[in-house]
Amino acid sequence: MSEPRLYGGWRRSRTLGIGHLNGAQTGVVVMALIVPIIVLNVAGLSTLAVTVPFALVVMVLTVWQRHGTPLLSFVAARLRWQWAAYRGETSYRGQFLASPQALDLPGIVAPTKLLRVQDSTGSEPVGLVWNQRSGHMTASLLLSPAGSLLAPSDAQNGSAAAWGETLARLADEETLLGAAVTIQVRPSSGQALADHVADRTDPTAPAAARQAVRELVARAPRASAQLAAWLTLTVDPYRSTAQKPKNPAEAAAETLRVLDGVDLSGAGADIVRRATDLDLMRLVRGAYAPADMDAPQEQIAALTWNETGPVAAEDGWTVYRHDGAHSVSWVLREAPRKPVPYDVLLKLLAPGQFARRITLAYRVLPTEEAAAVVEREVNASDARAEYRRRTQRTTTRRERVDAEHAERSATEEALGSGLVQWSVYVTTTVDDADDLPAAIREVEKAAKLSGGLRFRYAYGGQAAAFAVGLPVGVNPMA
Repeated sequence: MSEPRLYGGWRRSRTLGIGHLNGAQTGVVVMALIVPIIVLNVAGLSTLAVTVPFALVVMVLTVWQRHGTPLLSFVAARLRWQWAAYRGETSYRGQFLASPQALDLPGIVAPTKLLRVQDSTGSEPVGLVWNQRSGHMTASLLLSPAGSLLAPSDAQNGSAAAWGETLARLADEETLLGAAVTIQVRPSSGQALADHVADRTDPTAPAAARQAVRELVARAPRASAQLAAWLTLTVDPYRSTAQKPKNPAEAAAETLRVLDGVDLSGAGADIVRRATDLDLMRLVRGAYAPADMDAPQEQIAALTWNETGPVAAEDGWTVYRHDGAHSVSWVLREAPRKPVPYDVLLKLLAPGQFARRITLAYRVLPTEEAAAVVEREVNASDARAEYRRRTQRTTTRRERVDAEHAERSATEEALGSGLVQWSVYVTTTVDDADDLPAAIREVEKAAKLSGGLRFRYAYGGQAAAFAVGLPVGVNPMA
């Protein structure tokens, strides 16, 4: 048996800047130095008592970083969130108006509309989420992940390579903005299995067979987990250079074309079907109101798209409350520095005591853009090396490794590999606020065991991070 392959070499995109600062941060520091001089020449020496302390504060907040982000960004985000909370923009209350079309989903998903479309084959209808503000359309594929714990190393490596090839092929889709894979794991009682078997038991089957099935169900664990997985594609139909859509119907046809072009052969997951409008409503409604995830199909069909959202929601700094449930979301802060095996996310994906949703968001760069990006990264790395040489500063080991990764990425892209920007989002949801500390500890423990993945709270953006895991087209990477 061959040794399992290790994966790594990820790096954070960095532009040209001074030291560990990027271009924008360097610009802020330079402006903080220049502005006091300009004001001094215009208004005189009396201004130094104000401009110099202010400039020093800005420079310190920019240079001093936390989780790889300048403190200035945290301060600005906190001020924006406080201002939004003061204006009531972090609170949502459903408006029960005469026309259902007057209702909106909360926050970032407010401009979306659910479409039920039929393709030319006459197969099962497909659900598309149309963002009426941007014109983007989102379609989803329901997946059935294949287990790999007992698979040989060659099969595991083949699945990882096939997934990489799938992402590389998506670079050829000019209208594709982003993709996201979501795994949702929820604790469940054994009643779901019992109901499933009871509905499918043939009363005319032999008594011995029916008795054996009943014994298997009775001996099954009373505590189990329900897993749901889906691949979401966000498309901008109007980016097409061939023929731009003239109406939503043509835009929907372009979205279905992209969806049908996805091939997951050998990638470790099977496509169950294209998500219907009822599938999307169930996933969205079940996220905002977990008790409705297992609602009867008739109850889901009776909803409108606007009714799948919460009746009330509060977007806090670190907690999102919606219809009596409480959710906390994290965003990836740093990828593993060392090579990791294929099952690096296994601890996060393993069932726990509380519901959890893990989303891998991707942006596949077109070939031309990928070449420009890797060359810019290499040039920025060379410029930083020249700056260190002129200032006679010793290169650190991390800086050397980062430069090596930049060179390797440029070489692999030149040989035909695709370039992908990606991130990971994690959300946990509980029904009782008293369970929230335990749910947070469960996620943080699983994250620490995930091979060097580091997360941080989605500070001031809990509602947005929550929506990233839904099949509604919210993809920060797009």
